[in-house]
Amino acid sequence: MTLEELIGNFTTTPFLFVGSGMSRRYLNLPDWKGLLKHFVDVIGKDEFAYNSFENKAKSSECKAGIMPKIAELIQHDYDEKWFADSNIRTVGEAGLKEIQNGVSPFKVEIAEFIRNNCLIQDTYADELDELRFLAEKSISGVITTNYDKLLENVFSGYSTYIGQSELIFSALQGVAEIYKIHGDIDKPESIVINEEDYLEFDSKSAYLAAKLLTIFMEYPIIFMGYSISDTNIINIIKSIVQCLNTDQLRILEDRFIFVEYRADFVGAEITPYVIMAGDKPLTMKRIILSDFMPLYKALENKRAKLPVRILRRFKQEIYDYTISSVPTGHLRVAALDDNRVGDEELVLSIGKMSDYGLKGLSGLKPNEWYRSIILDDLDFTADDLLEYAFPPLIKQNSGRLPINKYLSKATKEFEECKKIAVSLDFDHIISNTIKKNRKCLGDYTSVTQIWNQEKSSLEKATRLISHLPQDEMNVDELEKVLQEIFDKDVNVLETAQVGTRSHIRRLIMVYDYLKWGKEKELHD
Repeated sequence: MTLEELIGNFTTTPFLFVGSGMSRRYLNLPDWKGLLKHFVDVIGKDEFAYNSFENKAKSSECKAGIMPKIAELIQHDYDEKWFADSNIRTVGEAGLKEIQNGVSPFKVEIAEFIRNNCLIQDTYADELDELRFLAEKSISGVITTNYDKLLENVFSGYSTYIGQSELIFSALQGVAEIYKIHGDIDKPESIVINEEDYLEFDSKSAYLAAKLLTIFMEYPIIFMGYSISDTNIINIIKSIVQCLNTDQLRILEDRFIFVEYRADFVGAEITPYVIMAGDKPLTMKRIILSDFMPLYKALENKRAKLPVRILRRFKQEIYDYTISSVPTGHLRVAALDDNRVGDEELVLSIGKMSDYGLKGLSGLKPNEWYRSIILDDLDFTADDLLEYAFPPLIKQNSGRLPINKYLSKATKEFEECKKIAVSLDFDHIISNTIKKNRKCLGDYTSVTQIWNQEKSSLEKATRLISHLPQDEMNVDELEKVLQEIFDKDVNVLETAQVGTRSHIRRLIMVYDYLKWGKEKELHD
């Protein structure tokens, strides 16, 4: 089997699972042992100092393996030395602040060391350029145990999640994302390196496995930069494999690819390889090579139709709308609750806003317009809103709609809109019925006073505020109240009782006039 045949069998673009070997190859960073040796040399120049820590670890209980135990012992001595001897400190002001906040000097200095010692290797510049090309359409995402910034620099436009907590508590889209499961140099406290870190990581491995399970089942996974016997990888695979039955394991056999670097190896050799994940055998494909370029070139043949970062944005927009039912600046939804609209009539479109967005403005709902006066959540210019959205909306709303905000921001002249704005001053916004019944205010004389006392009843609070005369309607107080109302329920104009919705819309009209319309009248 050739590399092209192997990649050709993929049903989708793969995820990469990247280890420290990639950082050694492209950034000339040390491996785990080399990193620890550097910090041993900082606190003691004895040529056997590292061996001493290693020997001590071997005679101790290693709950997470030998290397995390060695790291734990070195960290203990290093932190003591760091606090006692200012000569070994290399971090700047930001690092010192992190240490003051309780982060281990060892981890902060590790982050600083990696940050200052990343050196792109000219020998592999062509491989990196090819990897950047693949990032656009041929790689779905990346999982890594590395701390450095190589992947963010190569996979431009991907969203990054750092540590288990971000992964577990985030809504992952599974495309154009980088999962840094062992931490990142920008967050030294997230770095997983010592025994305690690994034990905590393992304690949450079931949650992480649940998050990654869909990715492992839906995408090919290419492991790069690891030893095939790396316990980190074996443990992660084990956590996922334990969730699967025999049939599901067979699916993984064609999707797990392990790339083994072997110096001076000519060409690429592809063979089956079996690892034991607990008591379950898992067969995968192993690629032995020294030159990564043939693999990257083979991956060129598996390309998504659209850039993966665009696919991720689309999935995120749909997800956000599903959760909140609130259209975003890049997702417009119109009339889907109309029972005359059949499923076959629905259209999802991906493209430039200039191609589709302005046409979609004609379908903007009145409540979206009102809400935008407070939340500013319409991602269109004032000119476009006034030209495309306002004309049909004003017809639906009996000639009443807040408009001063967008007139104040418009760069074009909208004479008809101006006439409407002039006609909607405070006296015309407030009905005669309200003017005749202001005695209901009692002793209330301000927006804040009413809100603080009556906000437990949204209907009563908004009704009473609507009765305030203009000289008692403070625009800043009104702004705070309206923002608080929408903060509590962004869809309040859809969910509140009919009377309450009317009061809120009236207050938005008043706010729009006082903040932008009245000020313009004074200047005119």
